Amino acid sequence: MINVAICDDVVSTTGKIETMLQNIAKRNFMPVDTDVFWKGEHLVDSVEMGNSFDIIFLDIEMGQEDGITVARRIRKIDKSVLIVYVTSHENYMMESFEIRPFRFLVKPVSREMMERCLQAAYEEISSTDSYFRYSYQRINHKIPIGEILYFESNRRKVKIITEKENFELYGKLNDIEKSLERSKVAFLRVHQSFLVSYKHVEEIGYDFVVLKTCASHSRYFSDELDALSF
Repeated sequence: MINVAICDDVVSTTGKIETMLQNIAKRNFMPVDTDVFWKGEHLVDSVEMGNSFDIIFLDIEMGQEDGITVARRIRKIDKSVLIVYVTSHENYMMESFEIRPFRFLVKPVSREMMERCLQAAYEEISSTDSYFRYSYQRINHKIPIGEILYFESNRRKVKIITEKENFELYGKLNDIEKSLERSKVAFLRVHQSFLVSYKHVEEIGYDFVVLKTCASHSRYFSDELDALSF
């Protein structure tokens, strides 16, 4: 699912952009989900709460906080999100260079302009996507796949163990394994309850796995597997 945020202080504009995006996505069989914000601060609050977006369509000329200031705040949290500026003026291009915008769309935005932009963004995300994406407690999350040590399934919940912290989601390990098939990082299904990142494996045996990234995880993981019957 491609998560898209639309931020503009004009309600009619957000409505037009959202409808246009949904129609284009449906026609091109793109899995797109949209969220609308009428204030830049609300968008920033959402990102700070942990909501993750793949594309943000952002108006530059808003009320108290302009789109460039909003983008600066978002970039401190998310370096990879594609920011598309929607503006009535092109003279902001130089000022916004530091934000690394993906595209500039000049109002009024035509369907053809939006379709080219969305197609390009979709291809960019599909070709460089190195994140595991999931939703938990109505918040969208993404974790760099390279940081994931392993997934552990326990009934209806799956734990995501990374180098720095752990996360949870509701789901099935089979579905997660299938979603990672196109990832450049290989994952090994060493047991019905464990899906391990091959890049972090130091040693693997009949009834144990040792991870090279973190000793504490290695001991825990090895003990867990040792207690299971294969």
